[in-house]
Amino acid sequence: MDIKKQYFELVKDGIERNYDRQLEKIEKVAAMFTECMGKGGIVQLFGVRHGEEFVNEMNYRAGGIALFHGLKFKDLVLNELIDQKDVDSGAILDDVSVADKFESFYELDDRDMYCLISAKGNEALLIELAKRAKDKGQRVVGVVNKASYDINDGKLLEYCDEWLDMGADEPDTVLDIDGIKTAQLSSTEANIIAQMLTAEIYRCFIEKGEEAPILLSANIKGADVHNDSLTDPYGRRIR
Repeated sequence: MDIKKQYFELVKDGIERNYDRQLEKIEKVAAMFTECMGKGGIVQLFGVRHGEEFVNEMNYRAGGIALFHGLKFKDLVLNELIDQKDVDSGAILDDVSVADKFESFYELDDRDMYCLISAKGNEALLIELAKRAKDKGQRVVGVVNKASYDINDGKLLEYCDEWLDMGADEPDTVLDIDGIKTAQLSSTEANIIAQMLTAEIYRCFIEKGEEAPILLSANIKGADVHNDSLTDPYGRRIR
């Protein structure tokens, strides 16, 4: 079989397996997000390493739901609150004081909930954010690669109300080419989960008889006005 086709089949099988295994959980998480948004809250997204891709799938993109906000290192770097070298080295993930910087820089709200994404789920900063949210009575959803989480002594799920699994093996390499393992599944499968959540949130809004807060592409006439109408009521909480 062509190596590209082999990888495609592995991805397809992984997506279908994840859909069958986690359909009810995806529906539950989407309902949690919709409920939070309906009460004036925003879903705060924070992902580490490849988990940042999940955040980018959901945070302020055309066709997506407006009421997400990403906590991002680059904002803190640009405002000289953290050093880029600590981000590049990964040392930032062990610095729990960054949680204070997020709280002071962003306009966070007790009505918000959190979606925290990490394959391993053992990073100190990630766990600190989850703890703080739980201390405030906020709900937390975790997205991990359970096989990686288990082998790396993950702690995140101890603070989560619900969680989703990226569904890849550990190590996350699926193709054997002349004895070399290559090609991953976890990021692709996680991004598919993100888009399934987007679709299900849309369905939840429509089912309640409400207009879903869908962002329009900037290429569409009137998109800026439409998108601003969704985000302006939240001020700096979203953008």
